[in-house]
Amino acid sequence: MAQPLRRSAGTPATTPRLAPAPPPADAFNGMETAQQLVKGLSALAKRGGTFTTKDPVKPYVFYGKQHLSVSQVIEDNLWKFDLSATSRNVLDYLKTHHDQQGLVKMTQSNLAAKYGCSQSKISRAVSQLSHHNFTWREQRGVYRLNPLYAYRWGSEKQLRLVKSLKNTLVEHEITIPTVRNEATR
Repeated sequence: MAQPLRRSAGTPATTPRLAPAPPPADAFNGMETAQQLVKGLSALAKRGGTFTTKDPVKPYVFYGKQHLSVSQVIEDNLWKFDLSATSRNVLDYLKTHHDQQGLVKMTQSNLAAKYGCSQSKISRAVSQLSHHNFTWREQRGVYRLNPLYAYRWGSEKQLRLVKSLKNTLVEHEITIPTVRNEATR
């Protein structure tokens, strides 16, 4: 059995350092305790007040005769654009791979390898999408997807992006083509 260490007679005894005193029970780093918070909310409820963490509900309004979003109308009428299968593939790729600014980093050669076709076919598809203003080239290897098509109508992302691109979107308006009836030819 080991003997406890003994102090020599020549060294003075030092008092051990004590930890600082704990904060008072009614405050913790400037925040209320949970018990005080519950008491405060109970007092608020007794006075008839309410407490919520949700934003106030805004009235639900829409303008025009149809209650549809721009992206929904375009999606419903996508067949009228007479897009090639490759164009639809590229459009789907753009729609699923864009960032919060509507930008997609892609090269035509990478898309050609992905879809197993020639780069010129991808180039024609991007050109067709650009002609209808679904996308346009921002810089080499970076394309912007039209936010009126890319995002759900009224979402915060869409509203922010549309506001920042207001002048650009006027230049790149998506116009749904009219379909000629076979009987009127």
